[in-house]
Amino acid sequence: MFTWDKSIHAINLPASKVVALFRSMREVQLALPGISAQQASAYLCQYQAEAGVGTVAVFHLHKSHLLAFYVSDPQFVPEQDVDNLLDQGLNLIESMGFLMTDQDLHLLDEADQEMLWASLPLKPGLSQQEEVAPAATPHKQAAPRPVEPAQPVKPAPSPEKKASSASQTSNGLEVKKTPAQSDNVPPQVAQEPESTENVDDLLAAVEAMRAKRPSLRARKTPPSPEEMNRRRLKLRETVGRILASL
Repeated sequence: MFTWDKSIHAINLPASKVVALFRSMREVQLALPGISAQQASAYLCQYQAEAGVGTVAVFHLHKSHLLAFYVSDPQFVPEQDVDNLLDQGLNLIESMGFLMTDQDLHLLDEADQEMLWASLPLKPGLSQQEEVAPAATPHKQAAPRPVEPAQPVKPAPSPEKKASSASQTSNGLEVKKTPAQSDNVPPQVAQEPESTENVDDLLAAVEAMRAKRPSLRARKTPPSPEEMNRRRLKLRETVGRILASL
C-alpha cells in the first residue's frame, strides 16, 4: 500500500544508493486530491537507506510544479522483500495509465549513473515557488496612415455628348457621327416679301434651283405653262396666309 507523504520533497542521495529506477514513457492526464487534473510524469524508485530499502512512487505534476511522493507501507523493508514492493509500485502507477520503462542503472558506469540521476527532478526536488508567467509584450500601435485628399470626381459625359463624339471605323477611316436633327423642330422661316409681285420671281428661282440638280433633271421634265400657273396660285395663297398672320 502506498500513501502520499507531503513531507518528502526530494531523494537527496547519490546515484550509487539507487537500487532500481523506472520512468514513464509518456505523460498522462492525472488528478490528485486537492489538485486539478493536469499532465504528469511518473517515477518508481527504490533506494538504500540505514533502515533498509525504501520504495517510492513519484508523480511530477507539471502545471502545479509539484512532486508527489507516495511511500510504501512499511516504508523500509529488507532486501529480500524489495521485489514484492516493486511489483506493488508498478501496479499502482500503471493502473493510472502510465507505461513504465526500466532505466537499467546497473548497466551504466558510475559517471553515467550520476549524470542520469542528476538529470531527473527526484534528487534536487522542485522549487516551491510558483512559476511566473512571462510578461506580455506590449503591442506596438500602428501609426495612423495619412489621409489622402479625395480625388475630384469627373462628371460623366451626357448621352448627347457621347453621341456627338462617338466615332466608327470603316475601311480604315474614322467617321465621326453627328446627331441627326429632329423632324419635329420647325425650320426657321425667312422673311417673306411684302408684295405679291415678287411671288413670280420666287417661284422662278425655286424652279431654277430644282432644275440644276442632276437627279431632278434626269427624273422630271420641265413643267407645262398650266402647271406653272397652278403652282403660282398655290404659292400666292400660302404667302397671303403668312402675311395675314403677321
